[in-house]
Amino acid sequence: MFNEKERRDINRYLSNQTFTCSIPFFTPDSPRYKIEYRFNVVGEKRMMSVGEYYMYEMVDIEIIDIEENYKSYFKIMGRDFNKETIINVFFKKEYIFKVNLDQCISEELIYFHTGDYPRIVINEITMSDELYENIKGKEI
Repeated sequence: MFNEKERRDINRYLSNQTFTCSIPFFTPDSPRYKIEYRFNVVGEKRMMSVGEYYMYEMVDIEIIDIEENYKSYFKIMGRDFNKETIINVFFKKEYIFKVNLDQCISEELIYFHTGDYPRIVINEITMSDELYENIKGKEI
């Protein structure tokens, strides 16, 4: 796993980067949609996987943008929701979304990792204010 200095260096590199990932929503067979996000490595956490303990890198994620056709979906399904509720309902609780986002972030962090592959656990998910305003202002 990364030590404090490595985390600082990685986060300095990541601070100017945005990433795009195609992720299915609801089920693995769902159509994939692109999201744009940025993330920071904020620490590590000891967790069990297949009966053994491993260290996982904790990351904070900010969703910057999503495909246009899904903005309409979020507008309809989350019409009475505030920003936090949209994040909790659509991003934090959707297992398929989180698993695929973990995989995308692992693929980005593998270049910094010296082991077999980095294990990721999401610490916090946020949404950019611009995305929230775009969803709420979407005409249906």
